[in-house]
Amino acid sequence: SADGSGLAAPVLLDGDPPPASVRALAEHLGTATRRADALPFTDLLPERRWAESAGNGLRTVIGRASGGGAFGTALTLAFDDATPHWLVGGRTGAGKTVFLLDVLYGLAARYPPAELQLYLLDFKEGVSFTEFVPTGRDPSWLPHARAVGIESDREYGLAVLRELRREAQRRATALKRHGVTKLADLPRDNPLPRIVTVIDEFHVLLAGNDALARESVDLLEELARKGRSYGIHLVLASQSMTGIEALYGRAEAIFGQFALRVALPGGGGVLDQLNDAAAALPVGSAVVNTAAGAVGADTVLRFPDAHAAAADLAALRHDLWQARPPGSRAPAVFKGYEAARIEDDSTFAGLRPGGRRPMALVGRTVDVHGTTALFLMDTTPGRHLAVVGTAPTGADVLRAATLSLARQHTPGDARFQLACLVTVADPVADDTEALLRAAGHPVHRLDVAGLRDRIAALAAEP
Repeated sequence: SADGSGLAAPVLLDGDPPPASVRALAEHLGTATRRADALPFTDLLPERRWAESAGNGLRTVIGRASGGGAFGTALTLAFDDATPHWLVGGRTGAGKTVFLLDVLYGLAARYPPAELQLYLLDFKEGVSFTEFVPTGRDPSWLPHARAVGIESDREYGLAVLRELRREAQRRATALKRHGVTKLADLPRDNPLPRIVTVIDEFHVLLAGNDALARESVDLLEELARKGRSYGIHLVLASQSMTGIEALYGRAEAIFGQFALRVALPGGGGVLDQLNDAAAALPVGSAVVNTAAGAVGADTVLRFPDAHAAAADLAALRHDLWQARPPGSRAPAVFKGYEAARIEDDSTFAGLRPGGRRPMALVGRTVDVHGTTALFLMDTTPGRHLAVVGTAPTGADVLRAATLSLARQHTPGDARFQLACLVTVADPVADDTEALLRAAGHPVHRLDVAGLRDRIAALAAEP
């Protein structure tokens, strides 16, 4: 001690333990800890595929909940009357996509397509839901998926919301016809599948304060309020819940219907302002709150990395695809980065000579199923087609209309006269002329003077 009192006893300190021993012990403890904390994706899956009923809601295991400082209890979340919609928040790299994949695959493994349908929209890089649709490398798809937007346009997102409202109206009619108020009360011999709609980075859909954003907010509010009764469930995910102008004065009316909140790292904005439970979360974990974010209703969760289990996901997807009901159709896929091609249109492929009313195909309608946009070119006065605008795409629209009309006429039954008056459209005009000639149609290529003379000649014909 400082004043010299106390027991005067010498103390000899041990030397450092051998570095090899320290390293061996650390590796042993690290391996044991990782083994205890390991959470494989297969732990989320049921023992039997498609063995559960969605009559009273949808449920799936999403990970392990903490208890006494450890993660060991399987945590099940539901889409039901208590938690009909989910709100998911998290910064970039926090694992939102991984979490959503865990949920979707867990649901798809438990419920057959007759009990569950999925509408999936991605408003960011377009990678979240690509694996659910057929591609050139892998023809399989998730049989529950009805519509998938890959790098979605806002217009397509609005089209999906409109389709969901129409479906809600159809279901309202069905409920009235059977004299019930909830989907679960419908006769079991005529069930309606529950619909889960996932919108990743939904704030993009609501960007600005234009008519599209305002209608989207109106539809989201309507679906959030009525979806519980009609078996339509929403999952909205975003990096931030603030600064969305179209939601001013409406946020509480909409998000108040989202009792279940999932806050990943950086996603504390989905919780109450006084709730800081998500302040120090590591990646791979989340706070689940079933009381609209209120303090005291939090559960800390660990969920598996779906990307690390790519082989397991692919095997599961192929198993579900192989088990799909006969006659199942692949989901409607909207690729926001990809221009429509007339050659890829099934309506174009089915055109034949001899139809009663020739149709000029001009593109795809921005709706859930990508319906062909067409114009009837019959003998009614005034049936002409004009494309107005300065974009070179106008030439592509004329090409689509011309080639589709050509498929509906036998060679020699129609004359095609092409006048390209701007240089930028020359390649499209050349391609159109070549395809028409290859099909055996007579084609006349005109310049400005030739066009003027041809119009005069046509006007003079009886």
